Amino acid sequence: MDTKSRSIKPALAFLALFFGVNLLILALATGYSAVHTLGWHGISDAFQSDYQNTADFRRTISQWFYSFADPDWQEHYQLSDQNLLYKVTRDGQTVTTNADGLSPDALPEGYNFLLYFNGETVTIQKDGQEIDIYGDGYYREEDQWNLPGYRNMPVPQSYAGLTITMAVAKEPVAYIADTAALTGDVITDSGLYSTMDYAARLQFPLVLFVLAPLVVGTVLLLWSILWHKHKVRADQAIAWFTGKIWLEVKLVLLIPFFLACIAAFFCLVSLYTAHYYTIWFYLSVPVALWWAYLYLNDLRYNFGHITANSLCALLARLYRGGELSWPAGQRMMRRSALQFLAAVPFILGCIVVFFLLFGPTMSRLPIFFLLLLLALAGLFLIAAQLWLMLQNRRTAADVDTLLARIQAAGTEQAAAAPLPQDSDLRAAVEGLDQMELRLKDALSEQMKSEKLKLELITNVSHDLKTPLTSMVSYTELLRQEEDLPDHVRDYILVLYQKTLRLQAMVQDVFDVSKAATGNLPVTIRPLDFAKLLRQTLADLDEDIQASGLALRSNLPDGPVWIMADGDRLYRVFQNLIGNALKYALDGSRIYLTLSVEGDRAAAVIQNTSREELPYGVDFTERFVRGDQSRTDGGSGLGLSIARTFTEACGGSFSIRTQADLFTASVTFPLTQTRPQPEVSP
Repeated sequence: MDTKSRSIKPALAFLALFFGVNLLILALATGYSAVHTLGWHGISDAFQSDYQNTADFRRTISQWFYSFADPDWQEHYQLSDQNLLYKVTRDGQTVTTNADGLSPDALPEGYNFLLYFNGETVTIQKDGQEIDIYGDGYYREEDQWNLPGYRNMPVPQSYAGLTITMAVAKEPVAYIADTAALTGDVITDSGLYSTMDYAARLQFPLVLFVLAPLVVGTVLLLWSILWHKHKVRADQAIAWFTGKIWLEVKLVLLIPFFLACIAAFFCLVSLYTAHYYTIWFYLSVPVALWWAYLYLNDLRYNFGHITANSLCALLARLYRGGELSWPAGQRMMRRSALQFLAAVPFILGCIVVFFLLFGPTMSRLPIFFLLLLLALAGLFLIAAQLWLMLQNRRTAADVDTLLARIQAAGTEQAAAAPLPQDSDLRAAVEGLDQMELRLKDALSEQMKSEKLKLELITNVSHDLKTPLTSMVSYTELLRQEEDLPDHVRDYILVLYQKTLRLQAMVQDVFDVSKAATGNLPVTIRPLDFAKLLRQTLADLDEDIQASGLALRSNLPDGPVWIMADGDRLYRVFQNLIGNALKYALDGSRIYLTLSVEGDRAAAVIQNTSREELPYGVDFTERFVRGDQSRTDGGSGLGLSIARTFTEACGGSFSIRTQADLFTASVTFPLTQTRPQPEVSP
């Protein structure tokens, strides 16, 4: 039961709105017509219980008063209607009457209204009570009795000596007079019965067509407002139905809709000018109103996909469905051909119209038909051109999207929404997505492999450090033993040197692994770059002298401040200078230069290689050595450590080779920060 009530509430809410609005339109139209025709006093008269209190009654009595006071009427006319008794005297003589015994002092039976004019003023009694007809003494139209005696309505001179007595029946009846007993022109109807009857008959139509529709329509409209959420559901249901109608049908129906709007406009004009027509003409107002409601409701809920359900869209989808089976290049070629073919009907239409206008058949065909034919061909051409332009524009947008996704490949921006199913470049985008996924998977596997390799190297290096330390300790103890043969001492010395080399290599591997995993501890502080280089050269002076090479340095005299870790940077230049001493050409020179350019300081080491430098080799990779025979005792980690430590300190490291010239550069940004002075305890 609850489900049924929920399902019927939207329908009830819409019906309340529909009938409420229509009833209010009916009430407003009939009410305006009633006010325009009857006036406010006429409408008020319809709801008076006593017809003698109506403006129509006052108007009728006033008209009869002036008729009775007119000498011409007195001479030629008589009133036989007994609903109104009258007696007119002048200077005490009866001029005309339809009731000889009528007196201003008493009313006949069945009469309750008495009017008496004494030649100057009028007095009126109703049900034995005198009525104040003059008020403040000034006459105002429709508000008071139109009778002589007001200050702004002086009594005519012809009324001197004239008295008029009038008695009105309490309940008028339809009278049939005996005209044979009367002389002159006889008037048989005083209008009082019709006044009472008209007011009584007018009440029912006003209630039926004005008050009842106004009250019921207002109640229904308020009901629909209170049930707004249910009315919204009804609107959505109507929009769902209208959304199923083809757009072309809606456009065609705009023609009768505009005609209904025009008819509604003229209907409102006719109401204003009081020119009335048949009921069917006035139905154009609610028809136009609800027709507009259907269009607006459809636009409100279906605007985003209003063109989706149309005959042209259906044909376009069918065409696009077949077009998707073609390659992108073939699609564009077919569109170009279609663009040319779309112009053919227009050109042929122009040729046909030309021959029809200037040929012998001109007199047989109307010009309107020819121009219509040409216009239709032109509209077809314009529509085809617009459709093709939209398709090409869409393809161009898809190309931009594809290029943007190619440029953003590998970033978060690459995860954009896919192209529509009927896009010319959807297959290319899907291929790009698959390629990107495969690349990401491969990169992920490579990074995983690198991580495992680094972890393995770190773990192995860590595990080797303890036994190597023990080996170094024991070989040192063996070297201290006495009474050992010379050849045994030589063996122990070789073992000691190889153990130290292995220990240094393991430490290098351990440092590189920590740096690669981001676990290398660094202490960044202000550092004098030039002072660090001088200290490094001083510490390596013995190695430099023993190498037989000449090292030329060009360092600034003043300090060059950078932010770096002194220990790590010392290891960098220790490796670079050691690498140069190991691989430089015998008898050649090594150059160390520190220069400042702009806001950066660059230290450059150059040497001529003893061996031919291979092309395309990254010397900063781990375990890459310049000596391919691997007889120099190096580990292949020196330059890798130099690059890793430099980057960990915030600098940049680069290597450049030109023929046999080897150049290594270490660059750091300058800083304005200075070290804090040490405080003596």
